[in-house]
Amino acid sequence: MYNVGDTIIHPLHGAGEIIEIVEKNVLGECQRYYVVKVIYNDMKILVPIHNATEIGIRNVISEEEANKVFELLKKKEKDINYNLPINYNKRIKENQQKIKSGNIYNVVEVIKMLAIRDRQKGLSTNEKIMFNNAKQILVSELGLAKGIDIKVLEKMIESILYDISEVK
Repeated sequence: MYNVGDTIIHPLHGAGEIIEIVEKNVLGECQRYYVVKVIYNDMKILVPIHNATEIGIRNVISEEEANKVFELLKKKEKDINYNLPINYNKRIKENQQKIKSGNIYNVVEVIKMLAIRDRQKGLSTNEKIMFNNAKQILVSELGLAKGIDIKVLEKMIESILYDISEVK
């Protein structure tokens, strides 16, 4: 269980702070919710306490883990074919599942694949939205873990993605 003031990671929204715990009557049952203020855009979301773990709510990674994420992000993937013959719907679904997993390494994989695909072929509107959401999730967590301002971190990540996705 988390407390008011705790910073958590939501798999679809990134880093947020629990600003309140409330009770709401839903379908005749009283349920408790975390009120989470998303750090990236100040949006407030309600997370049911009873299944927060199943949703994927977790603690922010450590600075050491954040360093590993940065190294993975910077690594140029020479042996991976990002142009796999996957149809659009399957590709979207697989990437959504990776993001929803809440695993930051899966989020990095999606971001890298989409950055490379963008430089090679361009992205559909849905893929652009997914790409931006995934970057928001990554930036919000790495910013907290490393103590780096979000705007500075966004520029760092854009630079890294530009380097790894160079068209050859």
